[in-house]
Amino acid sequence: MSNIKDRKRFKLMPEMGGALARNYARQRGTEPQLEHWRKQARELTADLPEGAKILEVAFGPGYFAVELARLGFSVTGLDVAPTFVEIASEYARAQGVDAAFREGDVAGMPFDDESFDFVVCQAAFKNFVWPVKSLDEMYRVLRPGGTAVVQDMNRDATDGDIVRDVESMKLGKLAALGVRQALTQLRRRAYTPVAFSGLVAETAFRTCEITTEGISLDVRLIRA
Repeated sequence: MSNIKDRKRFKLMPEMGGALARNYARQRGTEPQLEHWRKQARELTADLPEGAKILEVAFGPGYFAVELARLGFSVTGLDVAPTFVEIASEYARAQGVDAAFREGDVAGMPFDDESFDFVVCQAAFKNFVWPVKSLDEMYRVLRPGGTAVVQDMNRDATDGDIVRDVESMKLGKLAALGVRQALTQLRRRAYTPVAFSGLVAETAFRTCEITTEGISLDVRLIRA
């Protein structure tokens, strides 16, 4: 039986760049969404010490990273799409917030061992080509005792869960329809809790804590 570390999960997806990335940034930049990230930033970092170093993997438009930096943490973002590096950097400057955004692959991160206290990845892990390598890289760049959080779709989410989640975004009718269709398609790529636990067992983390709510899968991993 071949080791999962040596297998790709999916063929590489086309990079989200240019007009597509900027349109995505507009859709995700509504005030209800920004308020959601403000609240989530406070909740996720409640136990972190002042000045902790945070890495956000696949930061997209950078809205969440900016909210983390606004709380006084040292924030670095890594994303494979250069357009998102531009968008996030522009947004951080406009907000007067200090955050560093870099282009790079999560499966081979350009950071030294034990560089961060906290790693977070939202709504992107299901698309990673090398999921086990990606988790092992998160483990490598974490300091001992550090935590990684992966938040993504739950493959067990129902159509009703998707409808309720999109309604909470307060989008226009056309935009909401597009997001519902996109989430329904993305669900096919997502992990169930059981599948993600099996994935983690192949990594240096070995174990994890998983909770689910609505369409969301929340995974907590600690570097011992």
